[in-house]
Amino acid sequence: MNFKRLHRRSLELVRSLDIPSPFDIWELCGRVAERHGRPIRLEPVRLPVDGPCGLWISATDVDYIFYEQDTSQLHQEHIIAHELGHVICGHKENGVLGEETSRLLLPTLDPRMVQGVLARTYYTSAEEQEAEMVASLILQEANRPPLERNWTVPREAADSVQRLDRSLRGTAPSPQDDL
Repeated sequence: MNFKRLHRRSLELVRSLDIPSPFDIWELCGRVAERHGRPIRLEPVRLPVDGPCGLWISATDVDYIFYEQDTSQLHQEHIIAHELGHVICGHKENGVLGEETSRLLLPTLDPRMVQGVLARTYYTSAEEQEAEMVASLILQEANRPPLERNWTVPREAADSVQRLDRSLRGTAPSPQDDL
């Protein structure tokens, strides 16, 4: 899938969502679950350093989204949005779990059995790109409160900051700047 087509399709999918305002990823998951007719359970876990940051597992009657618990809230939201992207896009395949990750997420099941089942299916790179695009667009479309931008420039840095500001804006110095 070419980038323009991927972006257009992903944007259509994201704009069809009822993204909560103010943004709340857990609320969005609830709305997507309702739309798709099956619950989504969010599970924070400690994942292996060399493993995935998140994982979507579609069980018989519920979807599980596992995400790294030891990271920032913004990163968690992106991980969840990416895995939610697989659900929104209608991807049917599951990623392959390593033995350590399998034991961590599904401790009551034999990791070799889980790997055997999941090894038969995998996401294509196009599906990963699509889920990532959807995640990025969800977070882009989210109505977040503006960041506080009021700050005071120290007196000794004022001239440098003013010159840098003019340079970045592409404006010429004003006659008052020389005063």
